[in-house]
Amino acid sequence: MNAEYHDWRVWKEVELWEGKEYLQEYEEYSPRDVFNLCNSLIEKAEEKGLQGCFLRFQSHMEPCEDFLGFPSVVAVGYRKLNDEEKNQLEEEDFIEGLAKEKGITPYEAKHLKNLMDKGVV
Repeated sequence: MNAEYHDWRVWKEVELWEGKEYLQEYEEYSPRDVFNLCNSLIEKAEEKGLQGCFLRFQSHMEPCEDFLGFPSVVAVGYRKLNDEEKNQLEEEDFIEGLAKEKGITPYEAKHLKNLMDKGVV
C-alpha cells in the first residue's frame, strides 16, 4: 500500500472488477501487448477518479483444485471516503466510546444507542 494512502479513515481501496483481464494460456503476448494491457487498466482506473493506481495479479487456483485457472490482472486505486462511509465511521467511534464509558460490549452499546435514538433511554 502506498504510504500516502495508508489512512483508512480518509482513503478507500477500490478494485475495478469490470476491467479485469484474464491472461490466456494459448494466446501469445509480446512485451508491448502486456505493457498496453496494463497501461490501459491503469488509465481506466484514473479516468474513474482513482488515485495511486497499481495492478493486482491473481492466480485462480484453490488448494483443492487440480486445474490452475487463468491468472487475472485488475487495476486498483484509492478514493476518498464518501459522506455515508464517514458517518458510519463516526457511528462506530461513538459506539466504541459508549461501550468503554459504560463498561459494556460494543454489541450492547449498539443496542443502547438504538434505544437512545428512539428516545427510550
